[in-house]
Amino acid sequence: MKSTILTPSGVIKLEEELTLRTGEKRREITAAIKEAKGHGDLSENAEYDAAKDEEATNNDRIITVQELLRNSTVVDDDSSDEQLGLGGQADIKFLDTDDIVKVRLVSTVETNPDLMNISIESPLGIAIYKKALGTKCTVLAPEGNYEVVIEKIYE
Repeated sequence: MKSTILTPSGVIKLEEELTLRTGEKRREITAAIKEAKGHGDLSENAEYDAAKDEEATNNDRIITVQELLRNSTVVDDDSSDEQLGLGGQADIKFLDTDDIVKVRLVSTVETNPDLMNISIESPLGIAIYKKALGTKCTVLAPEGNYEVVIEKIYE
């Protein structure tokens, strides 16, 4: 498994998820299984099947989170007003449309397109990571290359 880059806040987020899944979530699922067993015949018990599926999904995610934490490289947020780094936020101008979008560069596990938290491993992230204010960058995207400019970097 390749090492995953995490920010300190990404580690905290994963640790909180792990605590939730191994504690409260696991207790809820165990209670749901126990209740479903009380309804009788397990061969035709949809509630029991659903609870067992949820238990498997939860256990799989626990293993995934544990592996992410074990195989991660923690990198401090390294953005400045001169250079866009991990954890940094910037206004990015898309030259093909003249749209300006505020993005934050984050680790893969912290990616959230709805909040414009962009992975440093995504095509846009790769293009703008460690670049200086005003730099014109070519984004090598599967749907076609395009150019952006770093308009403003926020501290």
